[in-house]
Amino acid sequence: MQSLKRRLEIARRSPRPRPDAPVPIALTITDLDVGGAERALTSLAVGLDRRRWSPLVLNLSGEGALAATIRSAGVPCESLGLSRRRPDLAVLRLAKALRRHRPALVQSFLFHANVLSRLAGPLAGSPWMLGGLRVAEHQKGWHLTLDRMTNRLACGSVCVSEGVRRFSVERGGLDPDRLTVIPNGVDPSRFDEAEPTPRKSLGVPEDVVLALTVGRLDVQKGLPDLLEAVERVGDGPAPWRLAIVGDGPMRGWLDAQVAERSGLAGRVVVLGRRDDVPSLLRSADLLVHAAHWEGMPNVVLEAMAAGLPVISTAVEGVEELVIPGRTGRIVPAGDPPGLAAAIFEALTDREIERSQGKAGRLRVEAEFSTRRMVARYEELWSKVLGFA
Repeated sequence: MQSLKRRLEIARRSPRPRPDAPVPIALTITDLDVGGAERALTSLAVGLDRRRWSPLVLNLSGEGALAATIRSAGVPCESLGLSRRRPDLAVLRLAKALRRHRPALVQSFLFHANVLSRLAGPLAGSPWMLGGLRVAEHQKGWHLTLDRMTNRLACGSVCVSEGVRRFSVERGGLDPDRLTVIPNGVDPSRFDEAEPTPRKSLGVPEDVVLALTVGRLDVQKGLPDLLEAVERVGDGPAPWRLAIVGDGPMRGWLDAQVAERSGLAGRVVVLGRRDDVPSLLRSADLLVHAAHWEGMPNVVLEAMAAGLPVISTAVEGVEELVIPGRTGRIVPAGDPPGLAAAIFEALTDREIERSQGKAGRLRVEAEFSTRRMVARYEELWSKVLGFA
């Protein structure tokens, strides 16, 4: 399939009128459990102009938590329950589902959906194919290899940040002519409407500074660095606590560390998986994000939308969100002393932190709203399809 750059050049020279009827498109994703990419697709599907687009969401896995949200907005959503052990059958079943809808364009999200959609495309009538690169994959080299091998079956991919685009070219070996960038977006009203979670229910005193960490408990998220930083800060210049939200393969390790290390006991609260993150953000005073790699962390955007200052490592996407000294602080990844120093500074001057939180909220409203994200996807699809 011709590259995205070439396709846009050709379509621009020979535009055609937009059809009177909504254009059928398909959004494919690996699963619909609650996560950053899954929320982004849900916001996109729900936010599309239904006078112009007729979307179908195809979830490759079993029924996920967000499927009902999509359907409640009147968007068809099919959970295919495909097996990763039989990729041949998965491709055939996905192609069959696409043929029923006959989309003019397929936009995929996440690695498995990207690869399977590209393979299914020729069996589904060869609609225009766009992938979705949501993370700089530092850990699974075979993901990069398969992405590179199937890349030319699509006209291109949407990178969630400039950092992911740069990584995909330099480390992934992808053709820059096939890549574009559309950042995530969030709806600030979700956080305005959320009631703060009572701190008493979290085991946190009302009069302390509450820092929050949210994410999958995985090696990617830099948990050892975070715990070392907490120990280095100690009591700090003001009483404080760190609440960690999430679940994952490192949960047992985390619980053991908090119980066994004297510098953590009583200072770190592990809350596990929660469904009330907007309310938790409303209860907190700042967000701490210690990841080693990312794409564009949704939780950073959500914290900014909730009016929180952000302390984050300099991973993909963060430098496009956080303006040091204005909306938060950025430190090198894998640098516990630097992370500890940033936390200590945040505890020292609370007035500066409040000012940074307000600036972060304004930045989200201006640059990273859901409405802006949806508009950028609609504009890209229209250009690919050659509409005037």
